[in-house]
Amino acid sequence: MKTVPREIIESVWERQCGLEESEVRDFMRRFLDEQPAVGIYLAAHSEELGDESDRSQLVPLAATVWESMTQVSGRRLKMVQPGVVERADAANIQMLETLEDVSEFEWRERVLNMFTGYNQQPLLAFCIQVLMADDEETPELAPERVGMESLWLKTVIDCFDQ
Repeated sequence: MKTVPREIIESVWERQCGLEESEVRDFMRRFLDEQPAVGIYLAAHSEELGDESDRSQLVPLAATVWESMTQVSGRRLKMVQPGVVERADAANIQMLETLEDVSEFEWRERVLNMFTGYNQQPLLAFCIQVLMADDEETPELAPERVGMESLWLKTVIDCFDQ
């Protein structure tokens, strides 16, 4: 799939942020009807956040990813099958596990290479920016959920980027 430009992502996010409550329900219903496996994945991980789920932007950002990628493709995105979600999630977890035992320098190098070579870099960057909005000054103090949500959103992006 073509890379989603930052302008589309921002436009979609702003439009979604301006929706009335009934419009949000209708929009989310359509998202979940078209992508049930992704919806189940998000629901399961939202539960993992416990009390932190109220502050989470996971589902709104996933919906922004979906709508942005739909706009760029010009058609309805292919329904993601559960196996695709499982494989994408496993690949991202494995990628993180390879970073556990490396030096800080090597960690930075690998993450930079992964990020700069990523087809949907603007989408992932936007998601991380929104997740880190309250912690820009002191990113080291960001809640642990930010890292987990970033991983889950990368998985969602990977599923749609076919």
